[in-house]
Amino acid sequence: MSDDFTRVPPQDLDAEQAVLGAMLLSRDAILEVIEIVTGADFYKPAHATVFDTVCSMAVRGEPCDPITVGARLDQDGNLARIGGASYLHSLVQTVPTAANGAYYAERVRDLALLRGVIEAGTRAVQLGYAADGEPQEIAERAVADMQAARDRGLAQTDAPLLYLDEFLAQADDEPDWVIPGLLARWERLMVTAGEGGGKSLWLRQVAMRAAAGLHPFKRAKIRPVRVLIVDAENSDRQARPWIRRMAQAAADEGAPVTSTNIAFEFEPGGLDLTAPADRARLARRVEQARPDLMLIGPLYKLTTSGKSDEEAAKPLMSALEMLRTASNGAAMLIEAHSPHAAPGVKRRDLRPIGSSLWLRWPEFGFGLSPASEPGAQALRLMDWVPWRGQRSERAWPEQFCEGVTWPWQAIDYAGNAPLPAVTLTDDQAATLGYDIPPPAGEPDPEQTEAF
Repeated sequence: MSDDFTRVPPQDLDAEQAVLGAMLLSRDAILEVIEIVTGADFYKPAHATVFDTVCSMAVRGEPCDPITVGARLDQDGNLARIGGASYLHSLVQTVPTAANGAYYAERVRDLALLRGVIEAGTRAVQLGYAADGEPQEIAERAVADMQAARDRGLAQTDAPLLYLDEFLAQADDEPDWVIPGLLARWERLMVTAGEGGGKSLWLRQVAMRAAAGLHPFKRAKIRPVRVLIVDAENSDRQARPWIRRMAQAAADEGAPVTSTNIAFEFEPGGLDLTAPADRARLARRVEQARPDLMLIGPLYKLTTSGKSDEEAAKPLMSALEMLRTASNGAAMLIEAHSPHAAPGVKRRDLRPIGSSLWLRWPEFGFGLSPASEPGAQALRLMDWVPWRGQRSERAWPEQFCEGVTWPWQAIDYAGNAPLPAVTLTDDQAATLGYDIPPPAGEPDPEQTEAF
């Protein structure tokens, strides 16, 4: 007999168990999974039985955990058939985090598609050998079988095509802002700079002010957001003094940071998000923190492969996407290093080190680069340079300088002025685009608008 008829069809029982385990852990996972697979997609009949039972219970709003699902299976006479109550509990233990349910569901779906292709192909071969009917009809039936395998009955659920008049009649959606005018949910900002360029403090400032309900660069209130900082380079001892200063600065502005609004994960030895153990552990942290804004990096410390090519970047990129899914769409701030300056080049390349894939991945990519204007060094003036074309127009500043109560101060908003501790000539102030400060004792009427 041919090997084609004796080989085991494509299947992954571990993935099927992980899908069911995620569904037994989380109602959100149920909602995600049922958009991807059906009971017929499972290779093992017992798994299809568990899936259909969980779905029927979820539709009725009933709790779906190993105990309640086991009771329903027992009531229907199916508990022993699927392996008993102990098997349901073992399903929960097979999945590292419920956030991975959709990932495993996609694998189950893809393998079901391959089995459907094999079955359709086998029928086509049998029809061809039987030669029972007109050749054209046999060919058309084979094509129809392959189309049915491709669609798996899902074509009926496809939404109708959207034509121009309907498309233009729809209103433009307002972004789901995390930081108004800058970052919305699901968006990614990657920030680069040279060694000691201040990007870590820049990112911490954004995170701390957002958690306090303050705009990162203006004296303006925003809705406080939940923040998770994953630092893969610095220890808690190194970061604590800066975090303490920022927390005090926020309190001095009348916006103390609510303790539960910001959580930290320090991994000074680095992480390997391409490894299942580290990836699952961090996913659990994300699920626990439920952040609206997540700061992570630096990029090179998130994998131990030591490689920077495309094949190394893909699994890391996939892991970061998984964390975004686990957070239910947190905006992500990613810290990355830029290459060393080339000899004779005034401004170093600000694009992130590694695969060119990173140039296309985030919605926003910017670097901090020392400005060249007179007096720039005294102010620690930095240009905010885009290295990736923005997908949406946002109100990013053009420059930053060293701040007073916060590490960085945006200088292109109305009301920004040179640091009081720095003395500039009128010519230097004019060159940098600053308004000359009012004489001592006279308030600056615009200073309340920005800092």
